[in-house]
Amino acid sequence: MKSKLIGAVLATWIVLEILCFALVVRAVGLLAAIVLAIGASLLGLSDVRRLLDFLRAGLAARAKGESSAMADGAMLDGGMQALASILLILPGFASDFVGLALKSPSVRQSLARWLRARAGSGDPRVIDLDPREWRREARSGRARPRRSEAK
Repeated sequence: MKSKLIGAVLATWIVLEILCFALVVRAVGLLAAIVLAIGASLLGLSDVRRLLDFLRAGLAARAKGESSAMADGAMLDGGMQALASILLILPGFASDFVGLALKSPSVRQSLARWLRARAGSGDPRVIDLDPREWRREARSGRARPRRSEAK
């Protein structure tokens, strides 16, 4: 099932890239479209070395145990910048558009907020239980987890 989904996504992406290239060629001409594609690839290549150094430094800090919320945020931001560079290097204007959007700090911040919300990176001391997974005891009034009734 996953391989079919991946195949469908890749096929859709390739069709989208071809359509975008055709639209750009129609708007600015073939030679200008080729120059734009090469320029976007060079822009992506110019940023890769700096980003790799940044990510290596972040991984080294994490290996030393210097992990913090700020370091994690910097790693996420650096990872998105690296993805933006890779998308710019790939041929095609659809990937260039996404890569250029990821170069924008406001887009990266919005995406990081969305990813953190999806990952549920809340307070690690809080455990959310479904109402069926706990009950209130009469003696202390404190909530206690239910024991599994399935044996």
